[in-house]
Amino acid sequence: MGGINQRETRLMANNFKKIIDRNMWVQSYPAPNAHAAGSSISCDLRNDISRNPFIQQVVSNTVLNRYNAVTKGWNFVVSPGLAGTFGAGAASIFAPSMGLTGSIGAGCTTTKLVTTTVITAVGVNMLANRGGSGDYGFKIRIKGNTAGGSGKTEERWIVANTGGTTPTLWLDTALTFTPASGDTYEILAGRLFMLGAGTTAAGIWRSFEVATNLLASLSTTNLPATITTDSCLMALDEQYVPYDRKPGEGFIVGTGTYDASASKLCLTATASGASMLTGQASGGDFVVATNEYRNFQIRIVEDTAIPTAVGQRRIIASHTGSGVAPVYTLGSAWTVTPSATCKYVIEYPNQIICKTSGSTTTFTYNYSGASMANGTATIASDAWSTTYYGVAPAVNAVGGMWFPSFGIEPDVGRNARHSFIYSFRGNSTTVDLFDIAGGVAGAWTAAIVIDGAVSVTTGACGKIAPADQEGKFGYINAYTASATNQMYRFDVKNRVLTPFTPTDWIQAGTAVTGERVAVITAIDGTDKYSVVCLLTHLSTIFHECVVLE
Repeated sequence: MGGINQRETRLMANNFKKIIDRNMWVQSYPAPNAHAAGSSISCDLRNDISRNPFIQQVVSNTVLNRYNAVTKGWNFVVSPGLAGTFGAGAASIFAPSMGLTGSIGAGCTTTKLVTTTVITAVGVNMLANRGGSGDYGFKIRIKGNTAGGSGKTEERWIVANTGGTTPTLWLDTALTFTPASGDTYEILAGRLFMLGAGTTAAGIWRSFEVATNLLASLSTTNLPATITTDSCLMALDEQYVPYDRKPGEGFIVGTGTYDASASKLCLTATASGASMLTGQASGGDFVVATNEYRNFQIRIVEDTAIPTAVGQRRIIASHTGSGVAPVYTLGSAWTVTPSATCKYVIEYPNQIICKTSGSTTTFTYNYSGASMANGTATIASDAWSTTYYGVAPAVNAVGGMWFPSFGIEPDVGRNARHSFIYSFRGNSTTVDLFDIAGGVAGAWTAAIVIDGAVSVTTGACGKIAPADQEGKFGYINAYTASATNQMYRFDVKNRVLTPFTPTDWIQAGTAVTGERVAVITAIDGTDKYSVVCLLTHLSTIFHECVVLE
């Protein structure tokens, strides 16, 4: 880890002076393929160095490119093999969790893991220099959850690996326990999810698993018969946390800690049952409002008394709150009931939600690897649901986009919450609010009042930047009524929309659908900066702007 820290501290500190200085766009290397209708770029929104520094560009059914935000280079990766007629309606989204999971065998040490689950063959040391800037490999989560195991969850960086389908992995620093045969792991490399356009058929919804370069076709059941005009995807991923939290700490922290060497904060239970868990009697989740985290997940991160409980994830169906130790009622029973003093975190539930043109349906996809239930609705792994969340107040239209609030810290009155997702309706100035905790199926509020307005229509797109500026800004590229090409900034905590920078001088051409905005987090010691990236309409021209204010 020392090499990583040394690299980080070589970066410049922020000496930005308001009004005198300005945020500047810089032209980077052009993309190998021009933006076209339906093509999209996507990114990893994690707020630390575990984030994948690549921006993926899905150009067509046969072209997936990648941009390295560190070295500023592009390359062709693979043919996605998407079905359908690629065009308006196609979309992509990156999700950092649940990419590659498996079991651990005998012969491990505190710095060496022997894997037993068969995966797509990897090359020697292929996992040791792919997940970051080039100084380190992918992060791996080790769970001591076999009978007689440690009952701990710890994360390390992969620094070497053998080749093959069951590679042996070496870690950067020693675990506090020796993994037992039967323990499990998750490589936190993530997957790119890609949605094609046209008639829905096998292969129109596919994933690209980053650690092994594995392409796979996914379930299309419950998707519309055709994917047309515009689609908008968003990942509710457990690795996405507030700007002042580490991935793995969740949305609320108490006095508990786990993963001793990496020092992650967590909550400590005070009681448990077959389908429930009781939180802290003071501090931590003692402050939550009733049902503030309904439809989020609880993940058990440590249980030395009952090791086999570790790693379990369950959806919160409801919970008490408002100044008492919260009692979480779960949507389904534990497979193994945790101990009354287990350690846990509250996180996003590993879902993708989708708006598609001409529909009010909120399409929900479960990529968690296990069935999830909120007490009323259930989604199997690799399955879509049209009823898990409620219908939107109006149909999605061109230029629609999502801005989730996971990067913020709620205000004292809980008027801004992690469960709030702002939906720019498309082809209008209207913004709707979707609160995933607002009811059993979430709750939509139509046409909320915000300060400011912009018409988002064909060609408009945007992305949340959750790591800096208190995690509250999303960036929008849109044409105004005067045909000026403008970047806007939407504050998801205070509901304020303001101009950011004009882009006429870098952006030209006919506006067409497709996601052209991405955000990558740059890290300067303990400081974090958002790098907003913009691909020009119908062009290969690619620009970056480091947000300093």
